[in-house]
This record gives sequence, C-alpha cells and structure tokens, in this order.
Amino acid sequence: METIYERKKPAHEILIEYYAYSDLRNILEKERKEADEKLKEQGDRLYTEYEKTAASERHREENSKSARIARKLEQMKLTDELVTKIKLRNEKK
Repeated sequence: METIYERKKPAHEILIEYYAYSDLRNILEKERKEADEKLKEQGDRLYTEYEKTAASERHREENSKSARIARKLEQMKLTDELVTKIKLRNEKK
C-alpha cells in the first residue's frame, strides 16, 4: 500500500536539486557571455577591416588615372547631350 509520504521527496533533496539547476544555469550563462564576447570582438575586427579597405578602395578609385578619364568622358558626354538638346530646341523655334 502506497501512502502520500512515500511519493514526496524530502525538502533537502529538492533544495539540492534546485542548487544544481541554478549552478548549471549560471555556468551556461557564463559560457554564452564568453562566446558572445568572442563573436563581438571578431565582428568588430572585421568591420574595422572593412572600413579601412573600403576607404582605401575609394581613395584608389578617386585618384586613379582611369577614374579621372572616366569622369572627364562622362562630363563630356553630358555636355554633348546638353548641346544637342539646345540645338534641337533652337531648331524648333
């Protein structure tokens, strides 16, 4: 015959189990924070590297001879288009 007293755990066992779970949670939280910090450091390092590389690429593109020639050609093209539009407008009058 089973009684209610046989089914319950003693209070001290429940407390020990509680502290075991509490300790496990603290350990997992500490490990998660350490892993998060490592990932954050790596991400920050990569973003800094990206900024430096992007700045040097922009600088290189702005100062390269081909970029200057491309800008001049684009300017000439726009100027030519503007002149053509003005001529067409004058011919319509």
